Amino acid sequence: MRKRYWFVFGIMALAALGNIIGGTDTPGRAAVDPAGGAGVVPANVAAVPGFEASLYVTANSLNLREGPSTSARVLRSLSRNSVVRVGERRGGWVNVSIDGLVGWVSADYLGADPVVSAPIAPQRPAAVYTAPAQAQSRQPVAQRGNDASCPRRQYCTRIGTCAEARWYLANCSWGALLDSDSDGVPCEAICR
Repeated sequence: MRKRYWFVFGIMALAALGNIIGGTDTPGRAAVDPAGGAGVVPANVAAVPGFEASLYVTANSLNLREGPSTSARVLRSLSRNSVVRVGERRGGWVNVSIDGLVGWVSADYLGADPVVSAPIAPQRPAAVYTAPAQAQSRQPVAQRGNDASCPRRQYCTRIGTCAEARWYLANCSWGALLDSDSDGVPCEAICR
C-alpha cells in the first residue's frame, strides 16, 4: 500500500512541476460573470502561444499585421534588424511577438542573423533606354550591360512597354527568355 501511495504521489508531483516549469498547451478553464454576480458562466480560455525562437527582420520595413494575410490590418511597421520572437507558422506567415505586441509577418523577411550593411560604394548610373523615333527594328538597341542594372522581370507579364522589353532583351543576361521564338522580338503580345 505504501509503495502505491509514493508512486501516485510521485506522478502527481511530476505533473505539477511540468505545468509550473513548462506550462501547458491545452486550453485553461475560467469563469466569467457577465451579470455582475447573478451567475457564473464557465468559459474556455485559449492557451497562450509559445514564442520560443528569435529571428531578425531582414527587410527595410516590415508590416506587423493582425492576421496572416496582406489584407489584414497593419498593427505596426518593423524596421530592419528588429528582433522578434517567433511562434506558429501558417503558410508563408509567422506569428511573432515584439515589445508585447503579437501579430503576423511574412516569413520571407525574417532571418537567423542580423543584416550587416556594407559601406555604400559609388555606383555608375544605370543605362537609360530611349525608344527610337522611327519604326522599331528587330536588332538590339543597346550594348549589353551588367546584371546589377537589370531588375528581375523575366516574364512578359511583369513588363509594361515594348521599349522596356527590348531594353531587357538587349542589356540583360536573362533577356533572351523574353524572346521565346528567337525572332528578335521580345514579348510578342506587347511588341506587335
